[in-house]
Amino acid sequence: MVMELTDATARAFVEALRPRSEHTARSYAHAVGGFLAETGKPVDQLTVPDAAAYLGSLSGLAAASRAHHISAIRSFLKYCQAQGIIPYTPLDALKRPRVALTSMTRYLRQEEAERLLQAARGVSPQCHVACAALLLTGLRVSELAMAEWRHLFRDLESRLGVMVVGKGGKERVVKVRGDLFALLCDERKRKGLPTKLDGRDRMPLLAGWPKRPYTTRGLHRLVAKAANLAGIDKPVSPHWLRHSFATLAAAGGAPPYQLQADLGHARLETSQRYIHWARGLADSAVDRLPIRRLT
Repeated sequence: MVMELTDATARAFVEALRPRSEHTARSYAHAVGGFLAETGKPVDQLTVPDAAAYLGSLSGLAAASRAHHISAIRSFLKYCQAQGIIPYTPLDALKRPRVALTSMTRYLRQEEAERLLQAARGVSPQCHVACAALLLTGLRVSELAMAEWRHLFRDLESRLGVMVVGKGGKERVVKVRGDLFALLCDERKRKGLPTKLDGRDRMPLLAGWPKRPYTTRGLHRLVAKAANLAGIDKPVSPHWLRHSFATLAAAGGAPPYQLQADLGHARLETSQRYIHWARGLADSAVDRLPIRRLT
């Protein structure tokens, strides 16, 4: 049963939806009608406690139904704000601008990545292991700088991983290849440190001199030196190596949920971009144009 709307603003809101979707108009009309009936107030007199009480009235619904009702009411209240019926809040004024996506071109091809690693070996052992750690794990530069030896562990089948703390303090586990672990161990030996895994060892995973963690600036300098020696004509940075890890792994067949887990993305959509970018221009509408070749 569709609840009849008596509020003129609510009726105008629903009518504005009909050209786009009759189904959406009907379902939003029901939700808005329930909202106004629950609050029992004109729209311009609604308060935060009224909205909180309405949320409480939805507690018996399934999560999907609650989400639908809340989306409908949010859309309605934004419409009311646009009509000048209810005021904007300070939060409404702080709208984030749309940020252009630039990461789709910020990666190294396989040949360039391997050339970078070879050049890093020529810079110094520390440069080699730093570039390898960034390129073979996809860690953020801050994550690598904060990682400690005690964060390395083996799972039940002796696969090696490292626990890192990412954005927002969220922990995740990233697999460590055997060749990368060998480089880390070589670096430890050069500094006179044991290579046995030890959950109490708080030394940096990648230590500089004298046995102190690299700063993010220090890691940036190492990557820049390797890129310069490799003759790579791109502004390579630690974050470029993170993008390279994701793009090359996607090209190798890694599914988006694996990329999300390894990279620590909050949204799967972010990881899915790498799948699209890895395909590049392999399949395009341009190839289906019936226009004859120009030459």
